[in-house]
Amino acid sequence: MPIVKPISGHTGCGGVFRYLTKDGRALAFDYLNLPAPALEPAEELPEYAPYDWARDMDATRKDAGNDTPWKGKPARTYKHYVLSPDPGDRIDLADLRRLTMAWVRENFADFEVAVVYHDDNAGRIPHAHVVVNNTNVSNLRRLQDPDPRALKRSAQRFAKEMGLSYLKDAPKGTAAPPRRTLQRTYVRRAEAELSRRGLYSWVADIRMRIEIARAVARDEADFRSLLSEMGVAVADNSPRAQRRDWVYSLADAPTRRISGESLGLSYGRDRLLARFSSGALALATDGGRALAAAAAEAVRVGGIDELRDLAEAVSFVDSRRIRSMEELRRAAEASPADGGEGFGRCRAHGNASRANAGAAGQEARRRQVTRVQIGSRRKARCRAAEAEERATAAAEARRKGPPGPQGGPMR
Repeated sequence: MPIVKPISGHTGCGGVFRYLTKDGRALAFDYLNLPAPALEPAEELPEYAPYDWARDMDATRKDAGNDTPWKGKPARTYKHYVLSPDPGDRIDLADLRRLTMAWVRENFADFEVAVVYHDDNAGRIPHAHVVVNNTNVSNLRRLQDPDPRALKRSAQRFAKEMGLSYLKDAPKGTAAPPRRTLQRTYVRRAEAELSRRGLYSWVADIRMRIEIARAVARDEADFRSLLSEMGVAVADNSPRAQRRDWVYSLADAPTRRISGESLGLSYGRDRLLARFSSGALALATDGGRALAAAAAEAVRVGGIDELRDLAEAVSFVDSRRIRSMEELRRAAEASPADGGEGFGRCRAHGNASRANAGAAGQEARRRQVTRVQIGSRRKARCRAAEAEERATAAAEARRKGPPGPQGGPMR
């Protein structure tokens, strides 16, 4: 569901112009009621030459006398709205432009509007910055704040019409059921403290298994099946609950159970169903199945560190919609702060790398989880893990017969 965040401006538009266009990070521009120079005629999604829209907005305001203080307070010179689509929709720039301009035309038809598109957030999700000048070009009156709920309802309606996920408006006079959190991933204090001390957290364990299943699953049935293989049961919450959600529990410890939205919005029923219906799943491939099998094997042998590394690598690949090793390398180079680490995990874990190769059509590789030393992990811990892997590999070899060449597929 698209989120609309309003910000008021009380200065000239030069500052917001420089902020939105610096370092060449703008993906595209759209305009309403401004003389922007189009490079070529187009009924939809035109391309524009460089244009100083801040200068024209400031001139319009000055000519209308709308730069002067109002009732002793500084003039509100513009409104800046950030329209962010649901990350689960995997919306592309063209559809975001269609959604944004439909919303702009409905709500600000008589105002000068400049729209700048970015994808400079953590997940590289395209979003729109909508700058609305404070002067109505028809009657020269100042912009009065539209009803915030009306703006949000408008965005949800257009999202629904485009087949994107959206929020249903509550009946008049009733409040929408509250969400547990608005964060994509929500880590509670107890979980964070256990992680800081290097201790086991069953909540983090469930989240990691879900992270892998959600990236690989093609639909709800597939998601439930993959989680079952990894030892997690999925059930609907109580019919009396305010919000419909799923409850996850460990199969071998059913009292350890938690609802999806308590883990973060990305793990809740509504967000997951929207994700599956979008069809844009980077890891829903044969390679992804091999990765899920590796995670299931890690669960069976108690390899919580293996599971953690796989989940983090999957999150890196999935959030950037990476579909090949070449795309993975480019993403790592473009985002060295977190990309390098994610890239290292994918390279270190043969299954994570093979998931990306499989997405490009290569056959799924061996299902064995490979241990490497990552970051500052203590050497003693690595030696113990390597010994455990060698024992597991030997047992697997005795059961299945000799494996293929090193790094090659099992025959």
